[in-house]
Amino acid sequence: MGYLPGFDQDVFISYAHLDDDTHFPETSGWVAQFHADLVQYVTGRLGQQAQIWRDCEIRSNEDFDRKIRARLVRTATFLSIMSPSFMKREWCLMELQKFTEQAQQNLGVLFDGEKSRIFKVEKLPTERRNLPVQLQGTGGYKFYRDHPDRPGQAYVFRPILGGDYVREYLQRLEDLAGDIVKVMEGMAGISVSRTGGPPLGVYLAETTSDLDSEASEIRRDLKSRGYAVFPQGDMPYRAADFSAKVREYLSRSVLAVQLVGNEYGMVPEGEREKSNAWLQTDLALERATDPGFRRVIWMPRGVSPADARQQKFRDYLTEDAVQKRAEVLENNLEDVKTTILESLAKAERERQAPRLAVASTQSTAGTVGAAPLPHEPDTLVRIYVICDRLDRKTPDFQALRGFLFDQGYEPLWSRESEAEDIAGTDVVQAHAENLAICDACLIYYGRGSANWFHTKLMDLRKNLTRREKPVFAKGVYVAPPQTDDKSELQTHEALVMRAGESFSAVPLAPFLKKIAEASAGKRS
Repeated sequence: MGYLPGFDQDVFISYAHLDDDTHFPETSGWVAQFHADLVQYVTGRLGQQAQIWRDCEIRSNEDFDRKIRARLVRTATFLSIMSPSFMKREWCLMELQKFTEQAQQNLGVLFDGEKSRIFKVEKLPTERRNLPVQLQGTGGYKFYRDHPDRPGQAYVFRPILGGDYVREYLQRLEDLAGDIVKVMEGMAGISVSRTGGPPLGVYLAETTSDLDSEASEIRRDLKSRGYAVFPQGDMPYRAADFSAKVREYLSRSVLAVQLVGNEYGMVPEGEREKSNAWLQTDLALERATDPGFRRVIWMPRGVSPADARQQKFRDYLTEDAVQKRAEVLENNLEDVKTTILESLAKAERERQAPRLAVASTQSTAGTVGAAPLPHEPDTLVRIYVICDRLDRKTPDFQALRGFLFDQGYEPLWSRESEAEDIAGTDVVQAHAENLAICDACLIYYGRGSANWFHTKLMDLRKNLTRREKPVFAKGVYVAPPQTDDKSELQTHEALVMRAGESFSAVPLAPFLKKIAEASAGKRS
């Protein structure tokens, strides 16, 4: 059974068997190694065993309906390993077509209108314009590096080679696994955005191959912080379509980031001279008339382009008119990342300013008819999170508290010191008060002992039955470390939710659903 109800497989890997090649001294093929590593990475992020399948046999087309179709119908996401061999294999194209057909009938190919359930791993370069229509525009994960002296040739990342090869292989694998899990979490109906409102958008301009690693690092950092990073997939290769797509992404962004290196880059079809990087600069300049939009341009020191066109472009970037509302940097990558985060923090403050102004007006003047505060006291839903003192500073507990707050709830928890824990009097009083005013209770069963947990469960039974108004929901969030008592835990007193090796919002779904259903009257 897969992670999502109704799906047996989490990921279906489609590949050409020629790509499962082995180079001395490897003991397994490239695809087999990739498959095993992806299972490990996705499992760690899901908190349960990932179900990832690929067909290890070479079959005839007669087997397709009997062996493959049934699996594709019950698969959550689809992963193509792209190469020239893939493009020539009819079987691979049939798998892609069949998955697309079944996905359109079950939740759709795109989640949230833009996140695709189809992933594209690029083992070797493949011309974009020759891709099947289902793969055009999907995000790609390059597992190769262009040969510096031989255009059209590439080095495949093979862990056995060590050094940069294994580092970049594992980094791409981590990015891919993280994005697969985010799509499945989204399909499960849980939003994990970092703020109460929609996440801020960042346009990270397409760059050239010499800055691929730096662009990937920035993208990874921004996504880990909850920002929406564009483009989300490959960009069109025709100039008119390319410009239209860039404008669309820029309109959804508060910041554009552009990395400019040695290479001139691709000139889109229909454009005579300007590269995609140059076009993105001009389009971001159009957007710069908006006072809420910012730009960061990074040109690393020591760059000396051999291509005269690239030198002309870099000279263009130094013009005052081009640097309008832009931070133009030549320092190191860490400083660039800091500048990006400072710009986003300022954008976040500006977004929050109208809400704060309304709150100030209401609190000082009691304005009649003004917009309400984000959460008025009579509609606020308070969740009392009961935890052991040892858990309060752990990253997982902090993440759970932050998630609840970002979803609009008011998390309560005991803030007592170690001395008060021992003394007990103030602790008991605070505990009873929280149980009296909360709308829902959640026991965070992490580092607390089995005796501690069963005492807290007994508290729920004794204290909540005395309340005139019942709580919306009672839950137990079973967090690491794993113990025999936790693995054997069963109770009808509260909803039991089991986390993986680290915090995940997905197990909380049924608990929050009960709260939402029960609190509908309170919020109306």
